[in-house]
Amino acid sequence: MTLELSSGKRISKKVAVSLAAVAALIVLICAGVVIFQLTSGTKLENKGIAVYKKGSDCIVRIDGKDEVISDQSAGGFKLDEESNRIFYTVESASGNDLYDLYYIEKRRSELQKPRIIDVGIKKEFDIISGKAYYLRFNDEQRAYDGCICDIESNQIETFSSNVESIFPLKGSNNLYFTKMHIDNRVLYKYENGEASEICRNLTEIYSYNKTDKPHIIYETKSKINSGMTDLYIAYADSESYLICDNTYLVRYDDYQPGGNLYYFTSSSENVSWSYVIADAYAESDKTVTKPERNDFFSFFGISQEYNEALKTYQDKLIRDEIRTVLNESMINGDFSAPIFNAFAYNSSGNYKVAENINPEYVYTVSAFGEPKIIYESTQVTQSDTDMGTLVEIARRSSMDEVLEYARSVVSDSIKSKGMAYAAYGKNGIVSSELSGYDKTKTLFSFGKQGGRIFAVVRESGGEKLSLYTNSLDEKLMPSAEIGIDTGISSYRFIGDGIVYLKSDINKNSGDIYYYDGEKQNKISNAAGAFTIENDSEIVILKDNDVSKPQPVANYYIYSEKEEKLIGSDVVVSTFNYTDDGKAGFISDNDGKNSFIVYSGGKSAVIDEGVSEILLLN
Repeated sequence: MTLELSSGKRISKKVAVSLAAVAALIVLICAGVVIFQLTSGTKLENKGIAVYKKGSDCIVRIDGKDEVISDQSAGGFKLDEESNRIFYTVESASGNDLYDLYYIEKRRSELQKPRIIDVGIKKEFDIISGKAYYLRFNDEQRAYDGCICDIESNQIETFSSNVESIFPLKGSNNLYFTKMHIDNRVLYKYENGEASEICRNLTEIYSYNKTDKPHIIYETKSKINSGMTDLYIAYADSESYLICDNTYLVRYDDYQPGGNLYYFTSSSENVSWSYVIADAYAESDKTVTKPERNDFFSFFGISQEYNEALKTYQDKLIRDEIRTVLNESMINGDFSAPIFNAFAYNSSGNYKVAENINPEYVYTVSAFGEPKIIYESTQVTQSDTDMGTLVEIARRSSMDEVLEYARSVVSDSIKSKGMAYAAYGKNGIVSSELSGYDKTKTLFSFGKQGGRIFAVVRESGGEKLSLYTNSLDEKLMPSAEIGIDTGISSYRFIGDGIVYLKSDINKNSGDIYYYDGEKQNKISNAAGAFTIENDSEIVILKDNDVSKPQPVANYYIYSEKEEKLIGSDVVVSTFNYTDDGKAGFISDNDGKNSFIVYSGGKSAVIDEGVSEILLLN
């Protein structure tokens, strides 16, 4: 139920009302107007952009004006924030798995009817600074053309054929795209109307536009070391910069634009199989040659010495074949004791963070601040297996079996020395043991800004968690662990602090605390769950009801040391939160499914009978 004011603003209110107020409300309803406001104060301005489903239709709303899209296949809604245009696709009649691209915009205070951009495109597309980037199917070539449409001028440019993927960068005059040449992925740059090849043998590529400095990061097969890659970064309107030409692994999942990008390189002390498996014949076999019969011929025929020399030579051939197989496997990067160096790249340069570690046993890294890493320190020991054992396996089985057995021996030779911490600071690399923790029960994390270590330990019963922290001094060295709390159900990081829920095992709700690095403060009670939005807003759920077909809860926001109710009976799966602090959700509201928007301390009903929120801004 909604109230449309002469100013075009909608408001909502939930208060205890008298009979007179009820009567007044009935009058408003009869006039086709309804008020729903959760908070007091000024009216919620009727501005903003939303797309939502109502029945079988999609409703596009821009500043209080609605446009109905009846095509049930409409989807993939995206907003160009600079022009406030909304883009979407519908299934195309031009072929299976092809789509037509449309947009809706507001002109002269009115929403225009949907306008088509192009037909027969791939479903994925990008909208950046008033331009649409997409792949259009070329029926003659049976491949995709790369296209750019300038929406304002309605001009479409086909910049290349047989395009695999497009990577436009916000604020850039160029874009990157890939093509496949047989089984070789090639990266191109499109600039000033011309495409130029950047590199071949592309293995990975990622683009990052939600940052002050949009960029791509990519890898190619190394020109120097087989099994390794060359790691590059390219900022908008800049040339590619080589980060490393000997990359083994990049931790993309831990990377946040503007922060630390962690990668691992092969150590100069990388241990081969021969360090673990003794090869007593390595030097003597170099002098063993094939025996000549005539050299061993006597009056009585071929001598016993020849037979022994032949066997020695045949054994040498088997050992040489084993060495070749193991060395080739090691050169290909898939067989050696995994000892690598950890590096971090950020806007200030490249930094070695830790030496001689196994990337598989890295537990966490610091996304921001000085590069830091927590890992399991290991050492490689010699085994009891020698070359003779491998020869025996080769004789009775195959070289594949020898390789598999040797791999297992090398793997088993890696022994743990315990948890360790390392960082790169003003004085270079610092490292320390991280004692006192059981690695089988502990999850490590750094604070959002990297200024503190947190350890979450599963308690003996397995139902709850205990929370610990290690502070870092000015030299980045960790203190001994400090206990924060026990009986924790869930937690989230915020800044260099942590928010956590503490509840009894037999209760569905509990108290929420915020630990700022010095002490914990209770910020809410009777809470069933919470989440962190935009790294600053704490959203708290209370009165959770999971008995309904779609679980609901009452939603609160804790900000500036105050808890505010923003929605009752909110369908949990529908909650949306924007970058500028606007919340949108569907309230069950006795089955009316009200679409509500909360902004600036006020909440208002946008529409009723809504089943899904597709876009909110």
